[in-house]
Amino acid sequence: MVKICSRCKQNIEKCKCEVPVYTAFYRDGLMKELTEDYKYQSIRGLDKILAEMLDIALPKDFGEAVIVPLPTAPKHIRERGFDHTLRLAKALAKRREAFSFCQVLYRNKNTVQVGANAKTRKKQAKEAYLVKSGAIDANRTYLLIDDVWTTGASMESAIDLMKKAGAKYLAAAVILTAKK
Repeated sequence: MVKICSRCKQNIEKCKCEVPVYTAFYRDGLMKELTEDYKYQSIRGLDKILAEMLDIALPKDFGEAVIVPLPTAPKHIRERGFDHTLRLAKALAKRREAFSFCQVLYRNKNTVQVGANAKTRKKQAKEAYLVKSGAIDANRTYLLIDDVWTTGASMESAIDLMKKAGAKYLAAAVILTAKK
């Protein structure tokens, strides 16, 4: 377990980011295989194991938070037969009493990031999501969830949208991040 911030690549305890991105593992080895099996082979039972890994990466004293999954492209949901990020977020929310779950974000565009270069990913991500009207309570803490941080484009876009919608307290968590 690496316990780093995917934004600044610092140990999470040294991170000074306004919105830290808690990360459990680098994108290699067994955790990469497990995450890919879950996502691409539709092995649904892995959601609980991966949620446990995310839970371990988060501080024990994190406090109350609304778990918000980054929405999966409808094309991928149809191909895989389930929404992997939604299941992961729900499994994480069940692990701690202080966590609740809400789908605050939804897809605006159905672009696919897999295989796209960094410039294309950033452009696509800016238009990919919308915040549900009236869904943000400025006094709540929101924890955005995704499986993998590649360029950070999706998460950065979601963070910006949540801020613009009035969220004051934000953090994020991913299972895997690219190596330094």
